[in-house]
Amino acid sequence: MKILVLYNTVDGNTQAVAEAIANALDADLVKIVRVKGVRAYGFFTKLKHRMEVVRKKKPDIFPLRKDPRDYDLVFIGTPVWYDSYNPVYNTLFDVIKIYDRKIALFSTGEEEDTKALDKLADYLVDSVLLGKFHCVEPIWCDTDEETQEILDKAVAWAKNIAQEAQQMKEKEELERRKTIYKY
Repeated sequence: MKILVLYNTVDGNTQAVAEAIANALDADLVKIVRVKGVRAYGFFTKLKHRMEVVRKKKPDIFPLRKDPRDYDLVFIGTPVWYDSYNPVYNTLFDVIKIYDRKIALFSTGEEEDTKALDKLADYLVDSVLLGKFHCVEPIWCDTDEETQEILDKAVAWAKNIAQEAQQMKEKEELERRKTIYKY
């Protein structure tokens, strides 16, 4: 089964989770990169981020190295921006329609909250959503043990999702064969 971990990160937390999942599942890893970063400092950076979310901006992104439609299972990761996902996904899902795929969503943020994942799932109604996972920002933990614990939880969740996706794929293949060979 082909697995892709697709993510965007601002401060490295989502990247840490994405890399842990990709390494554990031997999956391809693709980062969504903005063409232009948000240019501001301090308070104004947060204000510009907030305005992008509120206005549902579609910032330009570089082309992806891999096409998510070529994979059986796609993990999509986002940092939480003001109870929403990163605006780069507005652009991505406007350009690439991901449908009829098994999808799992994960996010990182300052608080335990899945609102961003719920909003992101609205774009993926034509896919099979296998699960959502949110964790508090792992690389900002006080100790390495706390960071590793969070990453281990994310990996355990991802392995369960991958196992479920594999079982679904096997069942779909069996059903396909039944129709072809008329068991």
